[in-house]
Amino acid sequence: MMGALTSVSDRTRAVIGPLTIDKLRHEVKLGVRKINLTPTEFALLWRLASEPGRVFRRDELLGDVWGDAVTVEDRTVDTHMSKVRRKLRQSPGSPSLIETVWGIGYRLKQL
Repeated sequence: MMGALTSVSDRTRAVIGPLTIDKLRHEVKLGVRKINLTPTEFALLWRLASEPGRVFRRDELLGDVWGDAVTVEDRTVDTHMSKVRRKLRQSPGSPSLIETVWGIGYRLKQL
């Protein structure tokens, strides 16, 4: 659901609960804390944020983020998603903003 994006005309910014993603500035903030992500991590998070609550299959994420020209394995998505989760964790033991839907893929929680 694209309603979480605050700039509907060009889809450059997403705000989901305490998470703010600015595509043009390549910035991610969790509350006031700036989160540093690699370009691939940012692309994964942006894709999830484009439709919060929707489950994205691993093969979808592979195609959307890496494209068809690059050969990578499904586990590559898992590895990168693990890194994004760790960086987005608000405090040790706090729930992740990204959920795994076992056997299918990942979704960003709707907050």
